[in-house]
Amino acid sequence: MALFQWSKSSSERASGRGPAGVELNSSRVLATEAGSARGKLIPLEEPRSELRLVISMEKKTPLLGQGALGVVRKAPHVICDRYLPELGQPKSWKHGRHNLTADSALGMVFDHIAKPLSVFEGSWFVLPNYLSLSQVQRLNVLAEKSKIRLTGTATLPLALAAERATSFLAAPASGGSAHGMPGYVVIVDVDEHALMFHTIRIDEAEVRSINSATLPHLGWRLWNSKLLDAISDRCVRACRRDPRDSADAEQDLFEQIEPCLERARAGQRAEIIVRAAHWYQDLSLTQADLDAFCSSLCSAAIVEARPFLAGPNDAGIPRAIWLTAAAGLLPGLALALHKNSSDRTAVRVLHSEAGAHAACYLATRAAAGELPKTHLDTAIPLPPRVDPRLLSRPNPSVSSSTPKG
Repeated sequence: MALFQWSKSSSERASGRGPAGVELNSSRVLATEAGSARGKLIPLEEPRSELRLVISMEKKTPLLGQGALGVVRKAPHVICDRYLPELGQPKSWKHGRHNLTADSALGMVFDHIAKPLSVFEGSWFVLPNYLSLSQVQRLNVLAEKSKIRLTGTATLPLALAAERATSFLAAPASGGSAHGMPGYVVIVDVDEHALMFHTIRIDEAEVRSINSATLPHLGWRLWNSKLLDAISDRCVRACRRDPRDSADAEQDLFEQIEPCLERARAGQRAEIIVRAAHWYQDLSLTQADLDAFCSSLCSAAIVEARPFLAGPNDAGIPRAIWLTAAAGLLPGLALALHKNSSDRTAVRVLHSEAGAHAACYLATRAAAGELPKTHLDTAIPLPPRVDPRLLSRPNPSVSSSTPKG
C-alpha cells in the first residue's frame, strides 16, 4: 500500500449527489452512481454507457471510443489502444502529426469522462491488478489535471470480494461447515491486455489478496482474432470467399463478434452476416461452434489456472470461482473451469456492471471513514458483521408487562 493525496472531500466540494463508482481497464471505462439499481449506468459516450479505450489518429482530431472502434481492423495503423499497462512508460503511438503516449491517451479519456462525473461527490476507481503503485500515482495526477475528483482506488478483485463478503460468509462452506467460515474465491477477469486469475481470502475481518497471475498472451485481443479467423474459414468453406480479403468486410465481421458471443451466452443461436461489396454470406453458429473455435486457448488458460483451482496449500480448494462479464464471454472458459474444479466449487459469471457497483460500495464506506486513504491492492478491512440470528432474539434487559385494565 502507499499513501495518496486524494481530491478534496465531499464536504469541501459538495455537488448534491452521491459518489460515483468507476471501473477502468484496458478495454473500457464504465461508471454508476452509489445506490442506483442494477443496469442503471452513467452514460459516458451518449447514448452508450461504456466508453471504449480506443483512439483513432486517422483524422485531424483524434477520435475516442466507438467511432475509433469502427476502424480497428480496417486501418490498424492509425489505432492507439492497450495503452493503460504502458502508463508512465516512453512507448508512443504515431500517425501523421499525432504522437500519443499512454499518459496523453489516458488524459484524453479522463478529459472525456470528467464532465459526466463532475455532478457527483467524487469518484472511486477500481483498477486492474497489473498496474503498479507508481502507475496508480500517475493515474491520480492525470485525473487531477482533468478535474476528476478521485476519492480512492482499489484493485478490481479485492473490491468485488469486499462487496460480496457478507453473502459469501453467510453461505454454508463446503462439506456443511458452519456459517461464517473463512474461505477462498478465485476471480477471473480479462481485458484487451491480459487474462487474469486472482485468489482472494475472505474472513470476518478482511478480504486479502493471496496470489495472482496476469497473462498477456491470453488477452481479449487474441480470443477475438481467433474467432475472426475461424469464422472467416467457415465462410470460405461455405461460399469460397474470404472476408479477410476486404478491409470493410473484415471490419464488419469484427464488429459482430462480441454481440454474437452475448447472444450465444444467453442460449440463443448466433447469426452472422458476412458482407462485402458484391457478395454476402449468412452463417449460423452455436455455442458449441464457438467453444470449438477457441478450444486451444481454453486449454492454455486451464494450464495457467490449475494452481488457482487447487487453492493455497494450507486451505484446500476455493469455495467459488467468479468470472467477470468479460471473462464469461470467452467461449468455453466457464465450462472448462467448471470441469477442472472440484464438485464443491461453485462457478458464477458476474453481471457487467459488478465492478462499478463494487467501487460504489467502497466509496460509501470511505465517506463514512471506514477505509484507509491508500490504494487498496493488498487487503480491504470489512465492517463488523452482525449474526442475523441474534437480531431475532428478545433483549433480556427489557421486560414486557401488560397494563391492568
